[in-house]
Parts: sequence; structure tokens; C-alpha cells
Amino acid sequence: MTDVTKAGIQTEVKRPARKRRSPLDFTAIDFETADYAPNSVCQVGLARVEGGVIVDEFCELIKPPGNFIRRDFSDDIHGIYPEHTANAPAFAESWQHWRHFVEGQILVAHNVQFDFGCLYTCLKEFCGIDFMCRTYCTMKTWAGAFKRKSLAACCAGNGIIMEHHHNALSDARACAELFLRAIKEGRKLKS
Repeated sequence: MTDVTKAGIQTEVKRPARKRRSPLDFTAIDFETADYAPNSVCQVGLARVEGGVIVDEFCELIKPPGNFIRRDFSDDIHGIYPEHTANAPAFAESWQHWRHFVEGQILVAHNVQFDFGCLYTCLKEFCGIDFMCRTYCTMKTWAGAFKRKSLAACCAGNGIIMEHHHNALSDARACAELFLRAIKEGRKLKS
């Protein structure tokens, strides 16, 4: 590649080679929501993996719009109630606490369509950010391996212990372990 200086002289410029990301370096992400809307995030969990090892984690409650959480979601899914999120930061404020886990990273989720949909929608709506990144889906990667495709079923089938299903950090950790297991077994990684 050549560049031309102000004097009109051509010089040879060496550009650094673009570093390829290893699939062993990623962030597993999980959201819990207050209702069916992707902008109703009420908890985020992140597990940062480098070289195949979880090196950092983050979990935070997030106040959903209007601090509304469906009672059946609280009772039957995640156990997060409006009193838990009343003093939590709204999404735009929370994002500042964990954006370094996500920006410039490969994201992995179990049902990435859901979790990336939440991230994309919230960033667009609450932060004015049009976010894109490379993603992988452990649900698609493990499709057909077990009778059920839920995170709990895939983890159980692989001997991965989930501490507290539907706690965003617990699910992010489990997803990270599930993705690492897929790499170890040579499964085709799917987006």
C-alpha cells in the first residue's frame, strides 16, 4: 500500500494486520425482561471469556419503563419484582456500567435472537445507538442434541450445573460454559 506525502512523494506504508478474534474470546450475555417487549429489560448478566476462561462478570438490576413488571413474570420466571428495581438505574445509565463487556466483542447467548433483540432495541430506544456485532447462539449450536432446547436442558445434557436459572448472571455463566463445551466438542457454531 502506498501513501502520498504533502510533497507528492510516494512512500510505502505498512498497515498492521487485522487481528482475527478467537472463538475462545467472547462475552456471554443474558437479559431478564419485565414483559414480552424487548425494551422491558429488568436485569442484565454478562460473563467475559478470554482464552476459554471466564475472567470477569457483571450483573445489575435495571428499572424497566414505568417500573412495570408483569406479576406472572415475577412469580413464574425470574423472581424480580418492582420493589427490587424501584431504585435501579434505567437502561441508559446501566449501559455505562457494562458497555466495555459488549463493545468490540463477540456476543454469545442462548437464543441470541431474544437477547440481541433486547440489546439492540434498548440501545436504539434509550441511548440512540445503532448497535451491531458478531453473535453466536448456543440454542442453535446445540439444536437437535437434546430432546429440549432450553438452556437448562442443554446444560443438564452437558453436565453443566446452573446455580439459579433465570438469574441473568447465572444464565450468562451457563451459556459461556455451554459455548466452550461446543467448541471443545467441535460442534458447528451457529449465529
